Amino acid sequence: MGKWRYFSDDESAGLDDELISRLDVARGLCGFPIVITSGRRTPEQNAAAGGVPDSSHVRGLAVDIQAPVGKSEREKLIWALGRVGFRRVGLYDRHAHCDIDESKAQDVVWFGISH
Repeated sequence: MGKWRYFSDDESAGLDDELISRLDVARGLCGFPIVITSGRRTPEQNAAAGGVPDSSHVRGLAVDIQAPVGKSEREKLIWALGRVGFRRVGLYDRHAHCDIDESKAQDVVWFGISH
């Protein structure tokens, strides 16, 4: 068994411990899997993914996760992320972004279209 209840060492590699700790608790609150689709990125990986130059992914402070399909599951995910202290959440059609980057605006939720 690894350090986290719901995330393997491979999934959490390069990510800030506080980020994964919050995500791990959120997963327990949701009652359904939270699948990380993008974690820490090199600058080259970030550019290829269409990330912004100052992306929190490059510093291991952000993850993209697979968005649940149903409305009630999405609402539960948003609630759980807020409950564990995520103050920056982006919602897209196929994924959600959450980060703990305190160098960026706090208490924000944004919406977009997946690339």
